[in-house]
Amino acid sequence: MAGISSLGIGSGVLTSDLIDKLKEADKASLVTPIENKITLNNQKQDAYTLLSSLMTTLKTSASALSYDTIFDNKTVDISGQAGVKVNAGANVDSFTLETLELAKKDITKFAAVSSKLSTISDPAVNGGAGTLTIGSFNIDYDATTTLSELSQKITDVSDGKIGSSILQTGDGAFSLVVSSTKTGAAEALTITDTGALGSTLMNTVGADNYEKIQAGQDAKFKYNGITTTRATNEISDLILGVDISLKKEGDFSDVKINQDTSLVVDEMQMFVDAYNTLMQNLSDMTVNDTETGAQGVFSSESLVKGIRRDLTNVITGMFNGGSLIESGISLDRSGAMSFDKSKLETQLSEDPDAVKLFFTGGTDANGIDKTGFFEMVDEKIKSYTGYGKMLSNFESSIKNESTNLRENLIRSQESLNTRYEIMTKRFTAYDGMISRLNSQFSSLQMMISAELNSND
Repeated sequence: MAGISSLGIGSGVLTSDLIDKLKEADKASLVTPIENKITLNNQKQDAYTLLSSLMTTLKTSASALSYDTIFDNKTVDISGQAGVKVNAGANVDSFTLETLELAKKDITKFAAVSSKLSTISDPAVNGGAGTLTIGSFNIDYDATTTLSELSQKITDVSDGKIGSSILQTGDGAFSLVVSSTKTGAAEALTITDTGALGSTLMNTVGADNYEKIQAGQDAKFKYNGITTTRATNEISDLILGVDISLKKEGDFSDVKINQDTSLVVDEMQMFVDAYNTLMQNLSDMTVNDTETGAQGVFSSESLVKGIRRDLTNVITGMFNGGSLIESGISLDRSGAMSFDKSKLETQLSEDPDAVKLFFTGGTDANGIDKTGFFEMVDEKIKSYTGYGKMLSNFESSIKNESTNLRENLIRSQESLNTRYEIMTKRFTAYDGMISRLNSQFSSLQMMISAELNSND
């Protein structure tokens, strides 16, 4: 009230302090309740964010347990040298592998020369020029071509499809070695030359004057006693979803394939943890204790209260003749869930197909389609969390309420300020009138006193 600091001089009653007190009283009845509602609305928005996150976490676990792929993981136990990897979903039983022969590359070594920089052709033949043919690739050379240059030409002409290197086999002895880049009998290399290399590189062991170090060959092995061949030791086309690696000739590997139940058990534990966290927060959000005065932010929201009731009914109910109790799930008197994983592990060990059918649904032994328990749980949660569903609409109502409250607060504050601006102006005017009346009365008093004194 700085603009009317003189208010009250005339009356001693209509002061700025009085206006401030009246304004505070009106604010307490008109504005403060709206501010309190805004504070509560902010708390509701924070609580909703937490609730939505917890519901999503629970749904994630329920969804994971509703998919049959969670039952598709396998464990592999191998007694032997072979490597076996089983991908999720592969339909394979235990088997044996006997490695008879490993797949090999074709490797050829040429005769040695004294240096990598030595020329490799006989000048007496065609002037040292000629063509070396390896497989389907023709490599031209002349009298100036060195061993190092020939090796590089083989790599370049074959575009890396033929391996070429120089091996130092002794003091002053360097040999060209060429090989197929892939294993298998079909990768065997045929080598011919026009003759200029005859007295230099191709004068070693063999009728063709070069040495075949290793002939390309296919892998030969027995799968469950059945002899099979492949061009490679890395085999992925024998059984869909199974990768086999042959390691050693003469190896016998007994491969045991079992279901990996750990993922199901771990996911169930995550579901239990998510359920308990959600339920505890729902309890805090909806509490309404008249004795202690504790009141949750959603204590009057029937929708939020219904979530706890609906989920509890689903979890504890019988479904398709079974229940989660058989899988080690139980609820105490306070509604907290506990999980005895040994019971689920026993179930999975004794009858994994029955657990899978109960959890994820499918066709039973009688050809009847069954809905999985966790499919039902997932759908129940989705009825709250899906787009345009109950919680989504609930969030919209909270946000709309926030918008309306803030608009109402602005209007109420503006109305209050306007009212007291007008009141201040009126008080100022009234105080001025009282001041003038006081002044006039004082003058009249003085005249009366003077008159009375003159009569004395």
